[in-house]
Amino acid sequence: MTKKKEVMCHIFALFCVFVWGTTFISTKVLLDSFHPVVILLYRLIICVTLLFIIHPRIFKTYSFKHELLFVGAGASGVTFYFLFENMALSYTNASDVGIIVSAAPFFTLIFCTIFLKSDRITLWFIIGFILAMSGVILISINGSNNLNANPIGYLLALLAMVMWGFYSVFVKKIGDLGYKGIGVTRKIMYYGLIFLIPFFFIFRCNFNFQALTNPTNILNILFLGILASSVCFLLWNYSLSNIGAVKTSVYIYISPVITTIASVILLKEAINVFTIIGMILAILGLILSSINPRKRLPTDE
Repeated sequence: MTKKKEVMCHIFALFCVFVWGTTFISTKVLLDSFHPVVILLYRLIICVTLLFIIHPRIFKTYSFKHELLFVGAGASGVTFYFLFENMALSYTNASDVGIIVSAAPFFTLIFCTIFLKSDRITLWFIIGFILAMSGVILISINGSNNLNANPIGYLLALLAMVMWGFYSVFVKKIGDLGYKGIGVTRKIMYYGLIFLIPFFFIFRCNFNFQALTNPTNILNILFLGILASSVCFLLWNYSLSNIGAVKTSVYIYISPVITTIASVILLKEAINVFTIIGMILAILGLILSSINPRKRLPTDE
């Protein structure tokens, strides 16, 4: 891989995190009118439709075993990740969910170490993780010294991170097998949509078409479906396949930073010294976690 291609992968990952950092706000707005399952259903329908228009050709895998990787990626990283995250936002606020969501790189590293043997836990990664999570907590509590404790919300957010770890493993294995391009993301999203449909009936949801007459709801759904799903998952999967799951995922550390900036700009929320320190720590944690030292922890020997 050329240096230019590697740099582009890092830029793509950063762009995705920038967009995903604002999706908490969009989802929170939509939860006033829609069930979490319905929000995700609309999002995936738009995404799959758009990707089919862009790439209408049939995407085939070489074997049933390979097909199962796409099934696993769609179920873990699309259906269950977003379902758990959306439901977590129904039980607690975005800041609390953001704390756990930002731990995604840790879960990704653990799963890649176990299932792929492609990454190792380094001292710099642990230091970066501690600094980043300290920063995330400062940003989330915004200096209030307390969290809106809700065990159900926290558990759902934690399950979302576990699903993201599995998703990272599946997508990396898919990339290693030589599958590339729009067809990969479309197939993953397709399976994500298929696995979501039963939950629509389990929770006895309704589409609430009347709420779609609200321009704000339409714009937020289009944002989630087109930019946050179609575009970002294409770029994220490309980066993950080329520079690895861990190097790509560490950018998630700055997701709360993006969310905070978006909240200040869009929601006119206040920012204080705790938030600023937290943002600095999160960015510093990202930098340190990306260091690839020669010397590793004794457990890696």
